[in-house]
Amino acid sequence: MSNQAANNSENNNVTLVLFHNDLRVADNATLLKASKISTDGKLLLVYASSLTDILDNKDHYDAYRYEAMGQARQQFLHESLADLNASLIQRGNRLLYLQKNLAALDTFAQLSELIEQQQVTDICISQTADYNQNKVYDLLQVKYPKIQWHVQTTATLFDGLPLEHLPKSFTQFRKQIETDYDLLHAEKDIAIYPTPESLAPLPENMQSRDECFFESQWSNEAGRDKPSQQPSSFRGGELNGLTHLYTYFGSDAPSTYKTTRNTLDDWTHSTKFSAWLANGSLSVNTVLNRLRRYERDIIANDSTYWIWFELLWREYFYWYAVTHQQKLFWFKGIAQHAPSTQLDENLLAQWKSGTTQYPIVNACMNQLRTTGYMSNRGRQLVASCFIHELGLDWRYGAAYFEQHLVDYDVGSNWGNWQYLAGVGADPRGCRQFNLDKQTQQYDPNGEFIRQWQGNTQKSD
Repeated sequence: MSNQAANNSENNNVTLVLFHNDLRVADNATLLKASKISTDGKLLLVYASSLTDILDNKDHYDAYRYEAMGQARQQFLHESLADLNASLIQRGNRLLYLQKNLAALDTFAQLSELIEQQQVTDICISQTADYNQNKVYDLLQVKYPKIQWHVQTTATLFDGLPLEHLPKSFTQFRKQIETDYDLLHAEKDIAIYPTPESLAPLPENMQSRDECFFESQWSNEAGRDKPSQQPSSFRGGELNGLTHLYTYFGSDAPSTYKTTRNTLDDWTHSTKFSAWLANGSLSVNTVLNRLRRYERDIIANDSTYWIWFELLWREYFYWYAVTHQQKLFWFKGIAQHAPSTQLDENLLAQWKSGTTQYPIVNACMNQLRTTGYMSNRGRQLVASCFIHELGLDWRYGAAYFEQHLVDYDVGSNWGNWQYLAGVGADPRGCRQFNLDKQTQQYDPNGEFIRQWQGNTQKSD
């Protein structure tokens, strides 16, 4: 082979990684795969926001979604991307950030232009439960049939559904998993993928483009100068996620988790792993290994087991979303009947603004808008109120959570809302909470309600 032919062969090997919910370099099978197949070629590392805007989902999704991502969730995402970018720069590449704006094409068109201009030969993605994101991947594969796709597992404990069929309830799922796979007490830790020490470079024609719109928009939208509206310890990115993981397991908090996890507003009373797990800044395998170590070295009790229990809930809802796909967004869910609720714009506005007649609900909603976070107990209370006291279409509540939660996860969010609305994975049907009783149990002195101004109602 001539030198020119060899150079052409090298130039034709262009790999593109399309990050989604895998924003890390450690234990990232997708990034590792890309680093291996691009050894003698070039590498494009891309995060594209709003890709799903290209889809026509008005019948079952767009009708009740909210356009703008909440400020706290957006900030957490930008912090995560900034951290990922810093890690990629250390390894010889950088993150290309595609986003929708008035001066440019939509992100799907931008991505298509990038693929064509750079003559991409391989695309690496992580497996996802996000139905709409998967539809975008399908469109790309149809549009570029000659590109080779590589799909890796980065978000779950299992590469595929670990059982022959997904059980109808979480309890059945948990029992089968614990019978067939004793991950919590297995002899060896869960295997962790090595972190690439270096990455192939960008194509030459992009390395010298200081005006590249990917980079300029990335810099303008980093959001670092904006005042934080998140709890002081909620900072996005792999480094912050790992720091929190080791700080948490370096404390006594795991040994009391089961008794404190329903606290409405205390940083140490629940694990707070969910935000970093949701966007993939933190690996679930890394979390499980650290839990196993805590049980070996410190203590194994009901509380440490309950952390594993919650990881299994996350796993269940992931495969729930994969199994039911677009039914995750349907009014009747996976059930055979629709709930007896409807849309009332005035009641919806009261719920969102924290001006209902229920102080505990108002406090939780004010906390969500301000911080992008709400405790697990709070989420159950405000969702129960939304569905049962206010009689609203559950999908609008789920979409509002999607807009604002820093730990938004498609399967857990929509699956839990279906669960509470009685159209999901719950053999007992609707779950309704007595708000007065719950207030007395979880905020008996009214401290949480006062802190988040739950008693404040706007006049009609």
